[in-house]
Amino acid sequence: MLVQVLVLFAALEARAGQDKGAPEKLDVPNSSPAFYYQPIARGLQPVIMYLHGRSGYPSEDCKKWAHAARDLGWVVCPQGPESRDAGSRGWANDPVSAKRIIDATLNALREKYGRRVQMRGNVLVGFSEGAFVAMQVGLQDPKTWNRWLILGGSDGYIFNGKEAIEENHSTLRRVYFFTGKNDEVAPNTEKAAEIFKSAKVPVRVRIEPGLGHEVPADKMRTNYRKPLRWLLAQ
Repeated sequence: MLVQVLVLFAALEARAGQDKGAPEKLDVPNSSPAFYYQPIARGLQPVIMYLHGRSGYPSEDCKKWAHAARDLGWVVCPQGPESRDAGSRGWANDPVSAKRIIDATLNALREKYGRRVQMRGNVLVGFSEGAFVAMQVGLQDPKTWNRWLILGGSDGYIFNGKEAIEENHSTLRRVYFFTGKNDEVAPNTEKAAEIFKSAKVPVRVRIEPGLGHEVPADKMRTNYRKPLRWLLAQ
């Protein structure tokens, strides 16, 4: 029986690592469509929502994250409200508009797929400007988004959120900060992590040698698989 389970697990891992092609599109009321991949597993599954950086390409980003996370839950990639060069998108440093888009995206997914979509205890992943948005939105709605993967984050993104972190320390389950050592915000990432630690929020920090301000497509599973599994572990 154990051998069968291990074989099945290996098959799921291999399947998760395969390129599934273009993501599906999700119509989001009063917003641009979001991109997503359905989870491999059946039944109720968590949502792993990726918030792109400034001048990001949500569809292409979603392909990258599907490679790392399809077998862990729904991989969902909304588009920021700001249209930028060559079809890229931004969040206009506006967490209020971002929260409306994020809420509408999650609700649209739930309406389409029903109880297969988890509505509490989900994961927010944010890179750069998306990290800023993720931290702001996560503090506003820590029940829905109580697990964060913050890429290229900074203590400067917290603003007046220190009290909110302390107030919600029992709701925020886990936070993982991941920044390249060659990224100029690396020292600020460590400062941000210390703020969460002082509020007794479970935190891990990884400053990756040889990495700059980027999310490299060829290292998705190598870099981000373990952080995601840790975030979803309990």
